[in-house]
Amino acid sequence: MYQVEYSALKYYNNVISEECLYIGMLFHNRTTGKRDFRYISNFKRFQSFDDEADADFVKLYLAGIKQQVEENIFNYNNPFSISEFTRIYVNEFRFSDVTSIEVSEDENYVDNLTKMYLKFDFNKSKRLSQSEERKYIRKILSSTNATFSVPKITGIYNENVNFDYIIGDVAIKLFSFKEKNAAKLIPTAKQWAFSAEELKNRYKIVFLYDDDGDTPPLKIVLEILKKHAAVYQLQDGLDYVLRQIS
Repeated sequence: MYQVEYSALKYYNNVISEECLYIGMLFHNRTTGKRDFRYISNFKRFQSFDDEADADFVKLYLAGIKQQVEENIFNYNNPFSISEFTRIYVNEFRFSDVTSIEVSEDENYVDNLTKMYLKFDFNKSKRLSQSEERKYIRKILSSTNATFSVPKITGIYNENVNFDYIIGDVAIKLFSFKEKNAAKLIPTAKQWAFSAEELKNRYKIVFLYDDDGDTPPLKIVLEILKKHAAVYQLQDGLDYVLRQIS
């Protein structure tokens, strides 16, 4: 087994904004010493996020990080700390907290985690399947010492409420909008909002979703959920949950 640390690079269109775009992934295999940095290729999407940014500069900036991090003739013998490296990024470019996970030796963790965090940089046919994504979600959440419990709990009417994960006092429900009509999920959102309100004194409810669209039905679904629980896009949500259970 390999012990791997990783951190996601996020771009903020200004230093006080909470809105960000995931643009890179940094990996350090502590077992082998190997380091990898992957970054986006779809700069049209980046330009849509910040139409005032200099995309050519950002490309060079990301290429510079890759050259600085990955082993080459100039740095192959230098010690590397992912925590120390990521700490200096504090303005528009910021790395997420470092996450440590265990992976098997034949596992393509660099490709898989890159596809998970930078998923909208990939064509739909090349993204992780839902089962593969859930496997990595559990692996990431298992990186702490928090205890998983059965995700089925009883509501105030003795009905079953089925979350995807319950870790400590955090209950997580995943909302997938892949190839779905968000308008048809509005009744489901209302149902889960009602359950979240009922259970808020027993659990910290977190709803995670897998879409970065901006359609009116999706906005309605998210507005319903946000009134009763913490709601995050998957990538940011994993960071949030890790902070809650660490």
